Amino acid sequence: MEQLTIITICRNDRAGLERTFASVFGQNSRAFEFVVIDGASSDGSVDLITKSAERITKWISEPDAGIYDAQNKGWRMAHTPFVLFMNAGDTFASHTVLEQCLPLLTDQVDIVYGDAELSDAAGTYATKHHPTEMTSAYLMKETVAHQSQFIRRARLEALGGYDLRYPIAADYAFFAELFWKHDPTLLHAGLVVSRFDTTGASSDPTRKLQVAAERKAIQRRFAPKVWFKVYHAYAALNRMIGR
Repeated sequence: MEQLTIITICRNDRAGLERTFASVFGQNSRAFEFVVIDGASSDGSVDLITKSAERITKWISEPDAGIYDAQNKGWRMAHTPFVLFMNAGDTFASHTVLEQCLPLLTDQVDIVYGDAELSDAAGTYATKHHPTEMTSAYLMKETVAHQSQFIRRARLEALGGYDLRYPIAADYAFFAELFWKHDPTLLHAGLVVSRFDTTGASSDPTRKLQVAAERKAIQRRFAPKVWFKVYHAYAALNRMIGR
């Protein structure tokens, strides 16, 4: 049995889907299953999926309620111990990522995570380094890119998957609840896992207020009270003094 299912969701992004397929199919290791969730695309994405069907374990094309509804469909279709969400437009950082990461997906870990390369609208990449030891201080101000997380599927199942009350930050909500409430075993892979652009829903400057509101609501639910109070008091003070 394979250890990993790669899950790709897509809606009307054939060009992005082509990039993701090329990256997934170009991995040195083929020891994984591949699930594709299409949101009833009308731009030729389904044709591309059909042409690649022999290399896809399972796929569906049907309407959904958004990104995280589609991701929930994806992990529920998987049967492997771990899942990785590599959505349309996302790619692996190199063709050896799985070769290096699959041996780390053991019974002793809940999430294996790595770093990420982020590109802006101009196509310029910058590396986002995640800490080798996850801390509350980091999680209060940052998030771990879901494209760089190999997640134990049983943990998603136990927490009910992604909470659709957070249409932009449900991946942050899952990680925050798991980290602060369920004492997971986390392992940094020691390499850059993924590349993705920063023009997605949670990175859109016009939606920064919604992102901030969702993250604060999530922190209020799951973060230790002292961390929540101190962090947001400090943030408010910085706003007052213009920092």
